[in-house]
Amino acid sequence: MSESILEMEDGLQRANKRKMEDLRKNAQSPFLAWAIVLGLVALWHTRIETVVPRPYLDEFFHVQQAELYLQGRYFEWHPKITTPPGLYSVSLFYLSCLSLVGLIDKVNVADLRRTNVLAAAFLPWICRSVLRGVVTEYDGLQLLDRSLPVLWPLIELNHAVLNICLFPPLFFFFGLYYTDVLSSLSVLITIRQHQKRRTKSMVVAGVVSLFFRQTNIFWVAVYLGGSEVTRRLRRGRLGIEYPPSATWKSVVYGSWQYLCIYDPLVATASFEDYVKTMLSIAAACAGGFRKLLHHLIPYIILLGVFGYFILWNGSVVLGDKENHVASLHLVQMLYIWPYILFFSFPILYPYFLSAVVPQEYIPSSIRTGSTRHQLPRLIVTLPIMAIMLVVVHSNTIVHPFTLADNRHYTFYVFRILLRHPANKYLAVPIYFYSAWAAITAFGGLPNVQTPPARPRAPPARPRGGNIAVRPESPRRSNPRPRLPPPSMASVYDRGHHISKVLIWLLASTLSLVTAPLVEPRYFIVPWLIWRFHAASPWPTGDEAYKKRKKRIRTFKAWYKAVLYARHDHRLWLETVWFLAMNWGVCYVFLHWGFEWPQEKGKVQRFMW
Repeated sequence: MSESILEMEDGLQRANKRKMEDLRKNAQSPFLAWAIVLGLVALWHTRIETVVPRPYLDEFFHVQQAELYLQGRYFEWHPKITTPPGLYSVSLFYLSCLSLVGLIDKVNVADLRRTNVLAAAFLPWICRSVLRGVVTEYDGLQLLDRSLPVLWPLIELNHAVLNICLFPPLFFFFGLYYTDVLSSLSVLITIRQHQKRRTKSMVVAGVVSLFFRQTNIFWVAVYLGGSEVTRRLRRGRLGIEYPPSATWKSVVYGSWQYLCIYDPLVATASFEDYVKTMLSIAAACAGGFRKLLHHLIPYIILLGVFGYFILWNGSVVLGDKENHVASLHLVQMLYIWPYILFFSFPILYPYFLSAVVPQEYIPSSIRTGSTRHQLPRLIVTLPIMAIMLVVVHSNTIVHPFTLADNRHYTFYVFRILLRHPANKYLAVPIYFYSAWAAITAFGGLPNVQTPPARPRAPPARPRGGNIAVRPESPRRSNPRPRLPPPSMASVYDRGHHISKVLIWLLASTLSLVTAPLVEPRYFIVPWLIWRFHAASPWPTGDEAYKKRKKRIRTFKAWYKAVLYARHDHRLWLETVWFLAMNWGVCYVFLHWGFEWPQEKGKVQRFMW
């Protein structure tokens, strides 16, 4: 007995030692990504200060409001500013600290712009934490930190973080005094607190995020609240299972009766499954309203704070209310799909390739291996395209600011769309297939090995519907069979569920369709959340992991391993694409200035 106890103690010590080594490795590994991001942001900030030392465009309003805050005039508000004072409050705090230690005397535009450089120093760490949380939440399964390197090598994790921080519409505003960087950072901090189940911290972070942008309410309350609902419902009854081809009646009955939703994987779902999941969530929420209400209190508090702000202010926006009237702009949810496709084509191209090229002609590293990733059926395609055509015809809104300002790239996009009356309709197929690829990306590229079958107890059928319910055993007389620990393949095979797509769609819709203006920066947070869930572990399957452990002996083998054999080559393509785009946009902004005839001597610049 004593020997077995000693062996157990030795095993625990070895496990703790491995865990500490992994934690130290995890703490050191993001430094390179952080250094690259901060170096590029500092270079961009320096170039802007050299070429554009004066405030540009909306910076005039933000700089003037920040100066009022620095003078202690907190209750004076610039009439052209629509967003809350979070940006100026952060600048006030950061510049006051520098002033106390004597590092700054007189505040200028460069000092205010450094607020976003300071945010850039925190963004990689927050992105990495959120991404780790997303990866370890497959099917509600929480994995230990030390198991993550098996699921996703740390170099790929940090590479994905680097790419997310280089996202062009976000990277551009690192150098200007706009609110978008801090607004995105505040949402990600709130999401991370939600992942850690820190309710009080999440509520505080959510309230703080509302001080940067009003539409953040849809991410900190609706998106996170919806995620909490589906998590609670999926755990509502562990003994229930829906068959692969569950009937509509059984889905509704099972959701209402057992409070356990029908929520298949995105990678294996059909269009009908999305409709069934929506009905299932609605039925389960109706049947378990009282149970869910207790868990939704933090998100109701956030909605209450936002509602109080609207009652106090009389509107959603603070200033310039005449030009920012909330309206129903449904076509915004069509614009988001080519937006995602344009910026994330390196991530999405395998889906298009697999849809038009036979699987046997596609390299194994990008083969989807699933018929679900073929193009949607005509019976699904035609009705959805018809709805898109109706939305384009009846709800295309072109704000006067869009066509009056040729300094924004959206001006030229709308010139193409409006050049001929048929152009906006011809764009519908682009919207549809971009949406198909973006939603399919939630399921990853499931070219993994089929996981071993899990032991199951004999199912029993209840009276209403074909729902399998495992019998529960009182006093553990017939305990449920112990499941083996999940392998890398089986965990990855779980992937993301349809409910995650539906919640993301709901939050994106609410945050976008109320905005009459179309600006790339409005889509930053929806893209960030999508990108976190589209960043699936790449080399999958136990055999692929074994290949990783082989020692590299030649330069050619090392070259192949770095580019694609042991690394997701899509990340390299995405890095090159983002760097090229950032260089082009920044160069045009700095060196391709022009003048308006009505404003001689004043340089105008192209920007997002």
